[in-house]
Amino acid sequence: MITPSLIDPLPAIAIPEAEAVKRLETIPTFAVTDTKGAPILAAVPNPKDKTKTIQVATFFMSQQDAQSLVDGLKAQKPELGKSAKVTLLSLRAAYEITKQNKDKREELVFQFIPSKEQLDFATAVLKANGQEVKQFVGVPMFFATGGKDQGVLTIEQGKNKITPFYFRKQDLQGMLEQLKKQDSALSATTKIQVTTLDRLVNSLMKEDGEEIKQITLVPDRDALKYALEEQQKNAPKAQPKPQAQPKPQAQPKPK
Repeated sequence: MITPSLIDPLPAIAIPEAEAVKRLETIPTFAVTDTKGAPILAAVPNPKDKTKTIQVATFFMSQQDAQSLVDGLKAQKPELGKSAKVTLLSLRAAYEITKQNKDKREELVFQFIPSKEQLDFATAVLKANGQEVKQFVGVPMFFATGGKDQGVLTIEQGKNKITPFYFRKQDLQGMLEQLKKQDSALSATTKIQVTTLDRLVNSLMKEDGEEIKQITLVPDRDALKYALEEQQKNAPKAQPKPQAQPKPQAQPKPK
């Protein structure tokens, strides 16, 4: 069952940091590392002092983008590229790495890179919603609003409600296609919205509210498929199964 929940499009919520970070555990990210698993860093000019450099470690949301960097290193810097590989890790692990190195932020910077496709989608969503923007900044998270008051759409599963935020716009559109078949009237009022992963995580950890149990981060289907295949290769006896995508189960009644 899909219904509009009458909360702010960016709900103010707060939970212990450990619980918030746990929600990042099922989200795949991809780093370029050497054979020992150490991130391969890029040296760039320090914006505060051009005479100095800072080291940049990059986490990609797309495996293909990480592989493109590996291929580029092998072609342009063979000595460095011969030991480069794509390493899968969870968004939680990436977050923990950045936290452990927070005191080195003057010398070491971490960046999360979404795919260009999703950045373009995010920019288009903002423009469609009347905002002036040249380029979206951050990792986009897509969600939907609908109903008379344009509340955030939630999905009811039995007695539980979830408020999904999607890393991939196409996955959100799939949910909206289900809603169209289920309730055309509600579907006609829906709008796709976008925020950033950074803003959402900060809200999870720092703000106040009661909606925390509803927030669900939905990973990119392609990234999740790749991650599961890699896990199966490395642990053939323990074959994880993809989590079933939530499906509408009954005719929704907008609040």
